[in-house]
Amino acid sequence: MLQPHPKERIESARVMMYGHDSFGLGHLRRNLNLAGSLVEHVPGCEVLIATGSPCSSSFPLPPGVASVKLPSVTKDDRGDYVPRQLAGAMERVARIRRGLLLETFRSFEPDVLIVDHSIVGLFGEVEPLLREARRCGVRTVLGLRDVIDSPAAVDREWAGDLCRWAFSEAYDRILVYGDPSVFDPRTEYTFPGGAASRLEFTGYVVRPRGKRSRRPYPSLRPSVLVTVGGGEDGADRLYRYLEALEAHPVAWDSTLLMGPLIPERDARQLKRAARAHRRISVHRFHADLPRLLSDADVVVSMAGYNTSAEVLQSETPAVFLPRTFPRQEQRIRADRLAARGWGLSLTDPDPKDLHAAVCHQLFAPREPSELPDLAGASTVGRIVGGLLGASPKRPSSRGIQGVLS
Repeated sequence: MLQPHPKERIESARVMMYGHDSFGLGHLRRNLNLAGSLVEHVPGCEVLIATGSPCSSSFPLPPGVASVKLPSVTKDDRGDYVPRQLAGAMERVARIRRGLLLETFRSFEPDVLIVDHSIVGLFGEVEPLLREARRCGVRTVLGLRDVIDSPAAVDREWAGDLCRWAFSEAYDRILVYGDPSVFDPRTEYTFPGGAASRLEFTGYVVRPRGKRSRRPYPSLRPSVLVTVGGGEDGADRLYRYLEALEAHPVAWDSTLLMGPLIPERDARQLKRAARAHRRISVHRFHADLPRLLSDADVVVSMAGYNTSAEVLQSETPAVFLPRTFPRQEQRIRADRLAARGWGLSLTDPDPKDLHAAVCHQLFAPREPSELPDLAGASTVGRIVGGLLGASPKRPSSRGIQGVLS
């Protein structure tokens, strides 16, 4: 049993977080939620997030939290990783990212390293950090989201000696940011090296829920929020929703959140198409999605990890429109949530079916249902606080300011 050291040890703690952040906003938003919980649960804790997200500056950072930007990558039409901005081969960008990560780790000298989702990082870029962490006594945590992909795809992703080593030897704790009553990776996936027995479920990671806001001017018409996460691959769902409005009269107001990564051409076309409808507003980005969810009567969304967890937290009736490429993750999650009565899951609906689903969620009577565990952020804060208390003090006075100066 890990025993915390005296409080003065914890007050100088440093945590480095890694998210490869290639597609969408999921890893960055989850790490930001966790970072906020860490600085809350561990007084004086500093957190440095290494991220490849092109939107890393779009979200406010809590006090004591900073970020280091890695060159961004994305996926092409075949699902292969390609550079997002830099020209040249992916191998060159991978070398740059690996060098930046290792130098950041050495300069920041963290007490705990938290790796989000990708066992050894994009193209193995976290392996040098994990090996150095083992040499110098840095505690290591792997945080997995609830659903990774289809079992066959996960078997392929985790095949090979490097992943087997990482699962067996590289991590002190393996956390699952989910609730096994919704999806249990121990029974769905084959974990190398007996790692399944070491999984710890934290609950879903969301920001603490604030007071439900009240609309300053109550409306007689209900409101529907349509959100597609980062927006990089969500334009078709927004078009489909507008087609549903065209095909059938509606008795509600709509807010479309396109996402900061939506292609410019799609953003312009969607704004023009939306102007043909009354009582519809279009926005590219909003930093406080939980508040928008709380204000809505129904949400139409994809089924990424963060959006799904925030939809559950808001208790707003949902229509999920999951993507099925390049991963099956969203479809699996949406189907599991729908099976528990926490929304409807439509993989490729026509406008008529989408309209009917929104109507059902708006007007059909519903029974209250018990929510899954949503305390993931605070649970991770407590777990990492325990690791920090048990970590040996290493000689260093360098923190975030030392890295960024």
